[in-house]
Amino acid sequence: MNKIRIVVADDSELTRKLIVDYLSEEDDIEVVGTVTDGEEAITVIKDTMPDMVILDLVMPKVDGLGVMEEISQSENYGDCKPEYIVISAAGSEGIVSEAIRMGASYFIMKPFNGEALVKRIKQIAARTVGQPMPSVRAVSAENTKPTTYMLAVRLLRNLGVSVRMTGYKYIRDAIILAVNDSDSLASITKTIYPEIAEAHQTSSGNVERNIRYVIEVTWAGRRDPKYAALFEEIFGTDDVKPTNSRFILSCSEWINSSIQE
Repeated sequence: MNKIRIVVADDSELTRKLIVDYLSEEDDIEVVGTVTDGEEAITVIKDTMPDMVILDLVMPKVDGLGVMEEISQSENYGDCKPEYIVISAAGSEGIVSEAIRMGASYFIMKPFNGEALVKRIKQIAARTVGQPMPSVRAVSAENTKPTTYMLAVRLLRNLGVSVRMTGYKYIRDAIILAVNDSDSLASITKTIYPEIAEAHQTSSGNVERNIRYVIEVTWAGRRDPKYAALFEEIFGTDDVKPTNSRFILSCSEWINSSIQE
């Protein structure tokens, strides 16, 4: 079972403790970080890549809206943005509207009911998980299911793929498409490459070359102790570098297995 991974960001020790205590009772929720100010929130969100952030609007150093803005513009976060549940003692219409405009999924006034918070977390997770992605144009934080998207991003990160490589976004999108339709890999040059090329305004040949380069660089580092166990789990002990389609298929099969657990 994939747990809903959450960061709690609030400068009130009492509020943080109440939230963590409520969430710790849920088997399908995991708190992966708690922070007291906005700067720390930005760092922890980037490091842990949570599915959801419970975010206080009024915090030291950087406020909640600033945190959301920074994450939305962060290249290092791999284009994979969390859902936000915003909490605040200030509930003016302007503040609520701005929070929603910045990407908040829900707004809760302080003081709040812990059971209602847990219910809302699960409702948001259920709403955003499990919908098939019709095309690569939907590969975005707004339009694709967080479980598949985030698993693809985390998998590539754990295999040592740098988000700074040009081919990163191409291989990420290819894996997500293959998760939803593994048959498309049978004609990868006629289906996946053109779809990705159109979405990123480039050529199919450029997509293919950059994916191949990502695989070459990644495969060369497979014996690094940080990555070796996962490589063996996904690709076995075969030393032969996989083709583009084999690499993408193996990654997509691993993600599908993770989703089904």
